[in-house]
Amino acid sequence: MPISLYRRRIAATVIQLAKDDPSLVKEVIARLRESGEIEADDLVYLDRIADRWMKIAEDNGRHTASTYPRQARG
Repeated sequence: MPISLYRRRIAATVIQLAKDDPSLVKEVIARLRESGEIEADDLVYLDRIADRWMKIAEDNGRHTASTYPRQARG
C-alpha cells in the first residue's frame, strides 16, 4: 500500500472518530499537548472538527427536546 494512501486512510479514520466521539478526541489532544508530545498548534484542525461535532450534537439534542415535549401527566 502506498504511503499516501495509508496516510489518507489514517486521516479519514481520525476524522470519523472526531465525528463519532468528539469529547474523546479533545481529551486525547489535550493530554498530548500537556505531555509535550505535540506542539500547541498541532492537531488544531482535528480539534476544530471535534468542536464542530460537539456543537452539532448539542444542537440536535436541543432540537429533539423541543420537537418532542414531555406529555403532561394526568
